[in-house]
Amino acid sequence: MLLAIDVGNTSTTMGLWQGDRLLARWRVGTSKKRMDAEYAVFLEQIFRQRNLSRPSAAVIASVVPPVEHELGRAIFELWGIEAFIVTPERAGLSVEIEHPQSVGADRLVNARAVLAYPNSHGRYIVVDFGTATTFDLVESPNRYLGGAIAPGPETAAEALAARAAMLPRFDLVPPPRGVIGKNTVEALQSGLVLGYAALVDGMVRRIKQEVGEALVVGTGGFARTLEGLSTELSLVDADLTLKGLRLIWEDRARA
Repeated sequence: MLLAIDVGNTSTTMGLWQGDRLLARWRVGTSKKRMDAEYAVFLEQIFRQRNLSRPSAAVIASVVPPVEHELGRAIFELWGIEAFIVTPERAGLSVEIEHPQSVGADRLVNARAVLAYPNSHGRYIVVDFGTATTFDLVESPNRYLGGAIAPGPETAAEALAARAAMLPRFDLVPPPRGVIGKNTVEALQSGLVLGYAALVDGMVRRIKQEVGEALVVGTGGFARTLEGLSTELSLVDADLTLKGLRLIWEDRARA
């Protein structure tokens, strides 16, 4: 049993693996104020409510160091497990950027995960929709080559609402009547949903112009929204990061 945890700036996703089978997954808001004892209580409750067996190992990828620290302590206090923390040196990748320590652990985990997909080009582009939207270029057998970062769609929507008092709250779903909105909500949905589809397609095409064809994998909650709207997304895998955490752990276990 492997507990895999992805700590993002906005949300934290957890999953319990038994071999290559994902038994359960859940997501909570990321809070820098939560202490180790609070995480221990939360984890104990989740495992009891879902009737899950205790993990025998844990792996964490985090872009929020205080949360990573408290979670690690909670896991040790609860189950006596020393969590494996993903770093550039531990990801099993050749990280070919100027400052390897600056790349988010989640991006490296995603890079490890896509390498498991069959791909005749041997080249991959990962588009991850979170607090930021990231584009990462990966090449077989294990090369992480860098990427691009833009604001995430929810981040953009929140920033727009905060700076424009007259704009209403709205759901990030495709507008019902096409690109030309007939009211303010439809206009916002057009700009932020169809606009992000255009952003993804434009960025992916630019990357392909520089490096050649690639398999394009989308992940993160918003990826499902863009599935069918983006012409460049080859596939969507909502559990890509959890899969990458499992693969990195298995790589470590085999080493």
